[in-house]
Amino acid sequence: MYRDDAVSEVVGFSLILGMVILALGLLSVHAAPQITEDLEYSQNDNVLRQFAAFKYDLDLFLAAENTGVYGRTVFTFVPEQTSFSVFSFSDLTPGRISMERGVPAFQNNGTDYYPVVFTYQSANRYAENILLELRAGTLTVDPSGLTIPAFGTEDSASSIVVTDSSFVPWVVSGVEQVIVEYRLEHVLHSDSGTLYVFDFSMR
Repeated sequence: MYRDDAVSEVVGFSLILGMVILALGLLSVHAAPQITEDLEYSQNDNVLRQFAAFKYDLDLFLAAENTGVYGRTVFTFVPEQTSFSVFSFSDLTPGRISMERGVPAFQNNGTDYYPVVFTYQSANRYAENILLELRAGTLTVDPSGLTIPAFGTEDSASSIVVTDSSFVPWVVSGVEQVIVEYRLEHVLHSDSGTLYVFDFSMR
């Protein structure tokens, strides 16, 4: 008669190993994406606060109307807490920020001036993109429509614009910090309202 003690140990070990693999698989499929989503929403909230502070700094430039004055803002795109790794589940990475020329153009003495648009796109697309639209000085988050009021009174229209010849669009991805530098060059009065002409650069 043969003894099957060794077979029982192999079967028991296989069952335990299968349960461990199943638990890790459930963690990777269900828990890990939820943790990543929560971290990304937290990171988006942090970026939104930085954009709001940036908007406030620009409003101070507009209020002072001091041309030729430089400003600088440092955006930090890292999660407030560190994610964990389970096999192929990797840490949350910084998103993508872009600075582009908006539409439509504003006319003043035959020269075209364009609004500038800053956009932050989350790394894994769990959270909503953050759009800083400086055409009317508003800060919005798609698609919820959160708005920070424009600079000035309701009877006055003020727009932060750039000239086509001086503006260079930027796209930065996968970095922890982005430095945006700006200078108020001109304050123009047109049919569209007051145009605050800025020079922007990003690195």
